[in-house]
Amino acid sequence: MAGVGGRVGAFVGGSTAGFALSWNLTNTGAIAPVLARHYDVGLVTVGLLTSIAFFAELAIMIPGGRAIDRWGARRVALGALVLCLAGNALLLVLPGIYAALFLRWLLGFGVGAGFVAGSIWITEDPRGRSALGQGLFGGVSLAGAGIALAVVPALKGPLGWQSSYWTGLAVAAAALALVIVSVGAVRQAADHETTPLRRLVTHPLIARLGVVHSASFAFSVIAGNWVVTLLTRHLGLSYRAAGIAGGLTLVLGIVGRPLGGWTVRRFPTLTYVVIVGSLALGGLATLALALSSSLALDVVAAAVLGLASGVPFGACVDAAARTFPRAPGEAVGAMNLYAVTAIILGTPLVGATFSLPGAGRIGFAALAVLTVAAVVAVPVASFRGRP
Repeated sequence: MAGVGGRVGAFVGGSTAGFALSWNLTNTGAIAPVLARHYDVGLVTVGLLTSIAFFAELAIMIPGGRAIDRWGARRVALGALVLCLAGNALLLVLPGIYAALFLRWLLGFGVGAGFVAGSIWITEDPRGRSALGQGLFGGVSLAGAGIALAVVPALKGPLGWQSSYWTGLAVAAAALALVIVSVGAVRQAADHETTPLRRLVTHPLIARLGVVHSASFAFSVIAGNWVVTLLTRHLGLSYRAAGIAGGLTLVLGIVGRPLGGWTVRRFPTLTYVVIVGSLALGGLATLALALSSSLALDVVAAAVLGLASGVPFGACVDAAARTFPRAPGEAVGAMNLYAVTAIILGTPLVGATFSLPGAGRIGFAALAVLTVAAVVAVPVASFRGRP
């Protein structure tokens, strides 16, 4: 089979890898009560299936970024997909919650390194280094997590608890085939420097970008993991219906992320206002989900959250890469550390609120408040006048 080369190959390969890897962000949370019954555990423990994967992501972000800068994004993406394919296959055959937690931890190394690899791969052609390019990548990749919220519950009937893992395996296998034939841009000799971890993580701009990235990307992932459970508990919806409605919290990032990237490119002086507005709108939409008063309102809220949470992505990734131009993989990885930490802590905590009065409403309300509060972290200087 002829390879897909050049700029198109880089975008196809990077985005395909991102799509397949992000599937694993929500494929267990999509049918959390079903997995809880299968493993004979509570919802908090099922939440750990997501959190423990992000523990591995936390550990691999900087080493993975260094590997990308040194050996190339395509190689790292290939290895990440192989690891995710193997992890989902073993989850189907090895019994017990402890084996599941261990395998999800291993799988997380692939998700973390591979997602950063995808975002860097599409920029190996200098023409692709823009907020718009990152927004397009982010939209396609996040679609994996959103579509998983709709597909996994829909397959619960024929596949049962295994729908989480069969779908993850199938998507990884298909992506692996596409990545193999996607050559991408010709990588120039690396002008790479290794930056100390402390300098990366504590850099003021990286830290502020990390907070914004957490309030948009991380919180949408946390909400996505529990929104199906929220809707089934409060509205009595079937898993299929709740999955379709809840999937909008991530699927509409397909529009929100490119929209944010396009805004930066077309109206650079409005970038700060747009990002602040997206955080405020995302917070209000999350609060509406917390109230969960009607299906119509929740569908609108999920759609608005999906759009709003995607807007800051391209600008944040582009700004992080520009901050350390000789180590863009490490810089993006450092920014992602903040979001990954938020997911690790937030996913089980929101799950725990389902055992409190309101059955999850408190957790979603807390996400709403924190999203709006993140407005104070948006870096004014970086997002004004940047083309």
